[in-house]
Amino acid sequence: MTGKVIIFSAPSGAGKSTVVGHLLKLHPEFEFSVSATSRPPRGEEKDGEAYYFISAERFRELIALDSFVEYEEVYHDRFYGTLKSEVDRIWEKGHVIIFDVDVKGGVSLKKYFGDAALSICIIPPSSARKASQGPRHRQRGGDMRTPRKSRMGTSVCRGPVRPQARQRQARRHFPGGGGNGRCLPLDPCRTGQFFFKMRTLLYSGSFDPLHIGHLAILRSLCADPGVGRVLLVVSPQNPFKNPEKALSAEKRFRAAVLAVARHPELDKVCVSDIELHMAPPHYTIRTLDALRAECPDDDIRLVIGADNLGCIRGWYQYRRILLEYGALVFPRRGYDIAGLRQDLLSEDALYRIDAVDAEQVDISSTDIRNAVSQGKDVSDLLM
Repeated sequence: MTGKVIIFSAPSGAGKSTVVGHLLKLHPEFEFSVSATSRPPRGEEKDGEAYYFISAERFRELIALDSFVEYEEVYHDRFYGTLKSEVDRIWEKGHVIIFDVDVKGGVSLKKYFGDAALSICIIPPSSARKASQGPRHRQRGGDMRTPRKSRMGTSVCRGPVRPQARQRQARRHFPGGGGNGRCLPLDPCRTGQFFFKMRTLLYSGSFDPLHIGHLAILRSLCADPGVGRVLLVVSPQNPFKNPEKALSAEKRFRAAVLAVARHPELDKVCVSDIELHMAPPHYTIRTLDALRAECPDDDIRLVIGADNLGCIRGWYQYRRILLEYGALVFPRRGYDIAGLRQDLLSEDALYRIDAVDAEQVDISSTDIRNAVSQGKDVSDLLM
């Protein structure tokens, strides 16, 4: 027996679950397709309601038996997929199947069902349209494909937040104030149906403290219309620096949240504590891989200074960083980005290395800490 299918797809945070939930209440002939997963149940989740919970070993057996319409291994031994038996179960009842999936899953489902499927991709409004519609603040619930603390952490972008709301939102997490960023509009492109490729930039560092040099870089990144969002990741420990830095990680994270909140022009910046919940050592490639596992449809790039590009061969799995993700490099005093880039490209022409057109501010966090230790006023240098 065959029937009809409606596929709702969108990037995380676009609101598709809200739309699907409303339609299911209005139309009893619609039925939600329960996915299978190899992850363990959370909280009060019940098998067959939230998901069909099966082991990774059993999931692989079902793959070998061609039991899935589509499936994906989000990261090692963490599978999600749509069982053919679930499709048959709903169609036998004469119901229309409703799918709530990410963009990649939506493409796979449309390819499988063909003309039997109506594929709908939810496109978040542009920043200008949001402004004309007035302020909105959306909160989301429900399941996410990886645990929140293993994804982008407490300060994950979860919906459009107006500047004056960022202070209130942060106080719920951090008594004393602050704001934690916003989600950004995405640019649609066409390939059979609408889907998204959001440019997500990962800018990681100790940020002890954030200063006007960082501000110049962030402003330049936010001004780029091709950039969807900038994750400002506070690192608990740089493998090349003093491990005592880890003791002040939470304090630096909160300071970063407050600093970003003071600059409404940084509307694409989201402060993230993802690395605060990851086991050491805190290698950049591990953070990039974790982000890609959560956002497989994003174009993820690493933002680093020219000084780091000069020593990147000492980084763990630096070749993977440059080949799979790529680096956007901002200027630093005494470093020739073009020369460094050419040197690396002579090693592998497929490395993705581009320069960031940012104002060069000759200041460093070390300079500021030294000035503070000497009793100097550094307020004009702080972000």
